[in-house]
Amino acid sequence: MSDSIAMDLRDQWNRLLPHAQPLGDDLLARYAEQHRHYHDQQHLTEVLATVDELAEYAEDADTVRLAAWFHDAIYDPQADPGENEEVSAQLAELELAAAGLPADQVAEIGRLVRLTAKHDCAPDDHNGAVLCDADLRILSLAQARYDEYAAGIRAEYAHVADRDFARGRMSFLQSLGETDLYVTPRGHEEWERPARENLAREVDSLGPRAARRIGGLIPVIYFGAALGAVVASSVLLGRGLGAAAKWPVESSDVGGYPVWAPIAGTALAAGLTCAWFRRAQQRLVTIPAIVFAVVGLIAIGVCWWRWPAAQPGAAMSERWPYLLLASVALVLAGALLALARRLRLAPPYAQAPPRWLGVGATAVCGALLAWIVVSAGEPFVQARLETANTVSTTTTIEPTQLPVQLDGTLAWSREVPATGAITGTAGGVAELRSDGVVMSDAATGQIRWRYSRADVQDAASSGVKGLLVSQDGRTIAAHLPRSQYREPAGIDLPTYAVLDAVSGKVLTEVHTDGTALAVDENQLLVAEGNFVVAHGVSSPTHWRAQVRCNVTQGVLVGDQAVVVDACAGNGADVRGLDVKTGAQRWEVDLGNRIDLSAELDPSTWVGELVAVPDTREVSGLIWTGAAGGTLYQWSVDVSEGRIIWTTPVPGTPRPRLGASSCDAQLAATHASLVLITCRNGNDPGQPQTYDVSSSSPADGTPQWHHLLPVPPKLQQPEYPRNGFGLLPDGRVVTLMPQPNGSCSPVMIGTTGVQARQILPSTNAEPVVKSEDVTCDKPAVTVAAARPVFSDGSRLFALN
Repeated sequence: MSDSIAMDLRDQWNRLLPHAQPLGDDLLARYAEQHRHYHDQQHLTEVLATVDELAEYAEDADTVRLAAWFHDAIYDPQADPGENEEVSAQLAELELAAAGLPADQVAEIGRLVRLTAKHDCAPDDHNGAVLCDADLRILSLAQARYDEYAAGIRAEYAHVADRDFARGRMSFLQSLGETDLYVTPRGHEEWERPARENLAREVDSLGPRAARRIGGLIPVIYFGAALGAVVASSVLLGRGLGAAAKWPVESSDVGGYPVWAPIAGTALAAGLTCAWFRRAQQRLVTIPAIVFAVVGLIAIGVCWWRWPAAQPGAAMSERWPYLLLASVALVLAGALLALARRLRLAPPYAQAPPRWLGVGATAVCGALLAWIVVSAGEPFVQARLETANTVSTTTTIEPTQLPVQLDGTLAWSREVPATGAITGTAGGVAELRSDGVVMSDAATGQIRWRYSRADVQDAASSGVKGLLVSQDGRTIAAHLPRSQYREPAGIDLPTYAVLDAVSGKVLTEVHTDGTALAVDENQLLVAEGNFVVAHGVSSPTHWRAQVRCNVTQGVLVGDQAVVVDACAGNGADVRGLDVKTGAQRWEVDLGNRIDLSAELDPSTWVGELVAVPDTREVSGLIWTGAAGGTLYQWSVDVSEGRIIWTTPVPGTPRPRLGASSCDAQLAATHASLVLITCRNGNDPGQPQTYDVSSSSPADGTPQWHHLLPVPPKLQQPEYPRNGFGLLPDGRVVTLMPQPNGSCSPVMIGTTGVQARQILPSTNAEPVVKSEDVTCDKPAVTVAAARPVFSDGSRLFALN
């Protein structure tokens, strides 16, 4: 160190405290220590010179000068942060008190020395402002002098590894740059800009030494993820704003998707990208991060407050779930943006990658996260809609078991809304209503459980096809149709609900564009064109098998799924598929045994398919144009994959050919196959003749056969399916108008066709009389061996 600098400093000390020359010599010796390369006598000289320049801003310039002499009196590069300033302040307080300075001045000097540890001066601290600005004056000096200062600091920390030093030095410089460097008016006006230029230059030079090899990509990845969250939020916002507030809704009230939302989100993401890669002022990134987080949190609160409560007759739409998701995505964007900015300033990640790589990584990460957020949001919305719109009650009570005499006595009756179909199950009588399923006890008529969805429209219109029952009666699948205005954008709500018939527990809910064929406790079998799909119920079984033609019928038999696929022409195949894998086990071509009709749609001429209980036989129906219209009944042994027998039923009209045609029903008990179909040749407005017959499942041998006149008002294609029930003993039961104008149950079996008058019972309230029952919309089923009837306005059962 130059002797002239030491002599000049000694003169300044002697003018300041002439009676304490030994103390001045001690301080000069301290600033001349060998390990000092920057915090030396030259630094002290520059600080004192700056104090002289800023003296007009100090309340007591001499006090500031004394603090400047002591502010680095003790300097150990290996000391903890703030430790050097603390021991220097203590040295000042001890020595200056001994030198006879007033106590308040000594205390002020100690305070000022401690202040240089962080340079955090209060606005009204004039002495502190002068000292802090003087200590940081080096930052604004010429580039050559600043470089000497930076090299001196590195020399003082020679014991620190180069990467560790670069990281620590960058953190220190970045923390300095987060606030104004200078407090005094002159310092702020004249020195702030060159100081920041020097800091930025040194930070850039330290970046390669501080950063990891690919560390610069980490903030870029987080930044890209933040932009993806912004875009995803805008897409979800558009879906929410484009949805109706609630269902049902008129088509005129359904708005289109607001395309401005994703456009605005994409434009905002592009603007943030420009600010990031141009390395503009940090607030251009910080402010949006704060705004995103605050707006998102406020929006979450609004969604929570405005979340719609359940209302009778109205279903929750996807608006609020989507708006909630958009709010959460915006908060996520703010958090990711703040994290990206923080990492960008951290030395290990400060070295920016090549621009082409950064832009590419941003685009890929943004697109990926946007896709993930939107895709992951759809199941959330689906779950919220299912929860909000589903009313499901269950029971642990087993169905009531009472003896059945079949004597015509009324067991129970209940007024009910118009039902689409009823069917017997192990849990009782399942009613398909417009919004779901209601299960009633077969012995008492009491409702055991219900399942309904507010977003389902007119499920009852599916008729008996809308309810599938497993062979053991313990599992049902209900079809849940929707109008075109109720399908949420991007959400696949279930179209079938699989329920436990006894308890009402929801086993699974399945979305499919196909038609359910059969169900059991393990899977739901669905036809989707020429594909057969098995959806797992209580097991994860799921497979998809392709066959030659469109699948029209199916049934589950033990370890096989037996399906019929038919093409226009003469192609109709029965196939046995493994229920676990979908692999084909056998195939039977019905065209080899039956002359099929080439001109018909297979969906009309392939009829009912049933499994004979406790056997390996499956029986079905197929219609041909031979002999003026012939319905063939056939049976297949699924163990061997061969046709056992076929039997023609001539004189049957073409299916689905106006009201005079009918969809033949085939039902099975252990000992009989019962067929209900209609005959050709009735004149308009005249009764139609139904053919009700029973045959042996083993070989098709006829057991009994009766003709039943059906009045014109009942002549609908669905009547054989909806209006007849099969009792366990093989008899058929239906509702039929009587000559006296009443509507009574009719039994059909080996003894003929017998009408049964409804007899009153003291246990059934209110009492239903035959005269009160109408035959306008008859529906019949058998549950717990008990015949159950519906005339569209009441449900009743007989003993």
